[in-house]
Amino acid sequence: MKNKKIIFFDIDKTLYDPAIKAIPSSTIDALRELHEKEDVEIAIATGRAYYMLHVIEEIKPFIDIYITINGQIIIQDNETIYRNPLSREEVELIVDVFEKHELKFGFLGEFDETLNIVDDKGKKAFELVDMKLPRLDPHFYKEHDVFQMWAFCEQTKHPIFRDKLDDLSVVSWLGDGFDVLSKGMSKKEGIKKMLEILNIPLSNAYAIGDGDNDIEMLDYIPHSVAMGNGSTLAKKHAKYITKDIEEDGVAHALKMLGLIKN
Repeated sequence: MKNKKIIFFDIDKTLYDPAIKAIPSSTIDALRELHEKEDVEIAIATGRAYYMLHVIEEIKPFIDIYITINGQIIIQDNETIYRNPLSREEVELIVDVFEKHELKFGFLGEFDETLNIVDDKGKKAFELVDMKLPRLDPHFYKEHDVFQMWAFCEQTKHPIFRDKLDDLSVVSWLGDGFDVLSKGMSKKEGIKKMLEILNIPLSNAYAIGDGDNDIEMLDYIPHSVAMGNGSTLAKKHAKYITKDIEEDGVAHALKMLGLIKN
């Protein structure tokens, strides 16, 4: 269809509110209205893997595309059309660095994720975003593809790991957590692939996000919106700022962009 549009949504603290462990009703209504438009594709762009998307179950009927694990796996119409695992050498390097610094860390596979250790702090971190605590398996990478790794340590120490893993991308998230993925890969790269596949011009792309792992997406897309509850950096890189998630931020953003009326 000529002049087709596409909008990319982050999940945590954008669509899904961890404070109430639900998607705001105004967001559900707005997505339903958006879904009824034949000239709009609705996409998810998230750091989560597909198997972590139980928190958006009620809006899945409205979603056409899933860019997951920060662009590492793309799913369209229930079919995986792109996958980009880390190399075994990269994973072994990350594991070595993390173990030397005695960090709590995890592996994200295509269908499963695991932890190297389980403790109370780790449990609380997963409860914060209503995610099931992964199973314990520090050797997961020896038999499975790994698309991303993550760890917890004080934010002030994150630059240490950017230096030690300078051939990879290190992205901060969720307080003291950070992700490690292939260099140059991000939600932005997944978005570029989908625009090419769907033949949608960048000028017809929209995005809404809130976190530091949304920065490249917000920078790249001309009609980008940061949530009012978003990080300082996310707000600096977005063209517009909407209201907080608890103040109907997504619905307000879609009206501001002229994508819905109600």
